[in-house]
Amino acid sequence: ELFSSEGLVGLDDLTQLMHLHEAAVLHSLNVRFDIDKIYTFTGPILIAVNPFKYITGMYEFQTLKRYTAVKPSRAPHVFATANAAYRGICERKRSQTILISGESGAGKTESTKHVMKFLALAASPEESRRSKVEKQVLESNPLLEAFGNARTLRNDNSSRFGKFIELQFKLERDRERGGELGRVCGARIHTYLLEKVRVCDQQEGERNFHIFYQLCAAASRGCDQNGVYHFPQFDRTKRKPRPP
Repeated sequence: ELFSSEGLVGLDDLTQLMHLHEAAVLHSLNVRFDIDKIYTFTGPILIAVNPFKYITGMYEFQTLKRYTAVKPSRAPHVFATANAAYRGICERKRSQTILISGESGAGKTESTKHVMKFLALAASPEESRRSKVEKQVLESNPLLEAFGNARTLRNDNSSRFGKFIELQFKLERDRERGGELGRVCGARIHTYLLEKVRVCDQQEGERNFHIFYQLCAAASRGCDQNGVYHFPQFDRTKRKPRPP
């Protein structure tokens, strides 16, 4: 444990603990969790603890750019792991894999979104300057969640299927810093093990897939708008849907 301007904080990398055992690991993670440091390295592995709340500035574009700078931030973050894979593509020209696993409600779906966001925006000087393919990749998540996610007893947005996301990159010359930058030029998403039985029957307290409730809500609202329904675009900066 270390003392800083934030008070008592845990080590960024658990491999630096003097006594590496379960109690010490859990205590260090708990200390970091209490000060909203939800990411911790253990060697090349990143441990993420679900904060169950929105942490201001955690995933903003300015935070993302700190991990794509000439001297990237070394603080534990999902963007740090995504950047390691991105640099492997650009500098070593080797295919990279990021495995995201955990129990229900651990934050796998959200972590996947942030990894995809980083890889789609890493080469963009501004968040608004994305290619059509990069926009399509990021906007595919709500569609996948609608047909494959449902509310369970432990998680309001639980993925009831597995997915393998493959992103293809095109390398371009970086005129400002030299070297090469990778821009997303294509994507392929494989889904498997969909929990089809949920369509017919759900455990008490759980719900069917989101899409059925969304269709009913859209039909109901469409009746109030002369039969036309406009899908609201989500504004993450204000944490609420933008009006159509």
